Amino acid sequence: MNITDMKQGERAVILSVECSPRLKERLRTLNLHAGGVVRVQKVSFFKKTFLVQAGGSRVVLGREVARCVGVRKV
Repeated sequence: MNITDMKQGERAVILSVECSPRLKERLRTLNLHAGGVVRVQKVSFFKKTFLVQAGGSRVVLGREVARCVGVRKV
């Protein structure tokens, strides 16, 4: 399961981030890393973008990047 499978308001624990090393490091600086908790605050029409909160950061992820983040619902 990944972020694109989540609905607005749901929380999950990040299990893995499967993407390029450069993007993985960028997501890590935004608190999106394995073991972290993420909450979906808003989902756009047709699930093209996802506003998520991880730690103290609020980040907008496109669909392709959101698919890279494997999660398990809490």
